[in-house]
Amino acid sequence: MEGLINKIESVTNIKLGNTGKLNGSKGSRLGFTGMLNSLCGYGEYDGYKIETDQHDYHILIENGQSCCEDWGYFASEDDFNKYIGKELREVRCTDTALKQETLKERCEYGFDEGGIQFVDFVMTDGTVLQFAVYNAHNGYYGHSILVAKDEEIILSDTL
Repeated sequence: MEGLINKIESVTNIKLGNTGKLNGSKGSRLGFTGMLNSLCGYGEYDGYKIETDQHDYHILIENGQSCCEDWGYFASEDDFNKYIGKELREVRCTDTALKQETLKERCEYGFDEGGIQFVDFVMTDGTVLQFAVYNAHNGYYGHSILVAKDEEIILSDTL
């Protein structure tokens, strides 16, 4: 088990050092925004922080707007108050093909010209707190997405 949920909050303009390779492979910092971030030495991200009594989770997407793109942000339609005090069993991600893997299995999906990623926080009672992020672009404006558990990045991809 991953602990009892204490707090769920949105976060903005989180500055992180370069987190991926620059060679365009899966998990890389690909796209115009990623290139600018690598030159600056950091990227800025928006998303959510989910705090349990054992761990802190962050789900983040680069927040810099580039030219011809329609980038999204991590969002949820769920009522966060319903999850406070529940016990987190696992965190998993689901790609657009609805293929599910726990993050322990390191799900790393590549997307061409954008895509959608879902991150599910599965509770021991079977309920699921789901976050979704999207990005649509012409191949040059990818945004890095990250899921971190404490200080460890457990999902790094580019949409």
